Amino acid sequence: MLNIKYPIIQAPVGGIATPELAAAVSNSGGLGGLALSWSSPEDAEHKILKFKSLSTKPVYANFVLNFEPRALKRTLELGVKIIQFSWGMPTDSMIDLIKSYNAKIGIQVTSKQSAVKAMALRPDYLVCQGVEAGGHVQASKSLDKVLSEVLEVATDEIPVFASGGISTGKHLNHYLNLGASGVVMGTRFVVSQESGAHQIYKETLVNSKTDDTVLTVCMNKDWDNAAHRIIRNSTFNQWESHGCAIVGNRPGEHDVLGKNPTGKDIERYSFSAPTAHVSGEIEAMTLYAGTSVRDINSIKSAGEIIKDIWKDYQEFKS
Repeated sequence: MLNIKYPIIQAPVGGIATPELAAAVSNSGGLGGLALSWSSPEDAEHKILKFKSLSTKPVYANFVLNFEPRALKRTLELGVKIIQFSWGMPTDSMIDLIKSYNAKIGIQVTSKQSAVKAMALRPDYLVCQGVEAGGHVQASKSLDKVLSEVLEVATDEIPVFASGGISTGKHLNHYLNLGASGVVMGTRFVVSQESGAHQIYKETLVNSKTDDTVLTVCMNKDWDNAAHRIIRNSTFNQWESHGCAIVGNRPGEHDVLGKNPTGKDIERYSFSAPTAHVSGEIEAMTLYAGTSVRDINSIKSAGEIIKDIWKDYQEFKS
């Protein structure tokens, strides 16, 4: 249905999921993704055209519906044929617009109830997220538990992709055996050569284990209703030592940790992860990571990652 060789989708990690990463994943047989939630139509056009200059393979665009999807129409006009939503349900007008361009629709769900709601919107596939995921975590249950609920709702009508704490062929084998049609991987592709993540961020993940991650609301500046899984760092430890203070009373709340590539200040507790050209105290910024970080020990190309995952999968399958 998605016209991909391997049942592996790259998660739309905001700021990190560059066109270069998406193209590398798609060119290697997976499905690359672009995070366009905060993009203007012009920004989305730039990213999509960059992807198209690097790949003729399928790509999807993700929109977080806690924010207005300003670039949705332009994304469809530019020929993106797969649209995925998270953190909300698309409206009827969004669905009609997407269908008018003959594009596929994916919706992220996290419970039986949200799956029922999503199925009523006639999606082409579902993404089932568990609390093991890195980044902004919509889920409230473990992936194994919620996947069984969602599969029951979806039956055999549409494919369901498992998401959260997945980075190996062993994980892929496990979730395919449970009934998923494929998997979504975020942290594994953050730690890739093509990723837009800062090098210190990548190296931190390589040297981290599951216990180094924490599901928290610490880094919520500009997205205050979202929990997220991050690497425990100096900002988190300082906040926790002050009793997990509320907004307005957090220690160092207005500290400037660095600057983004355009020269804009990055304040402590900002939800933006450090990208390649960010400067400043990278360690103290938001370093998203899922529980699968324990299985990530090297920085490889996206192509090598997919090759390794598929090789491991075949061994576990046999």
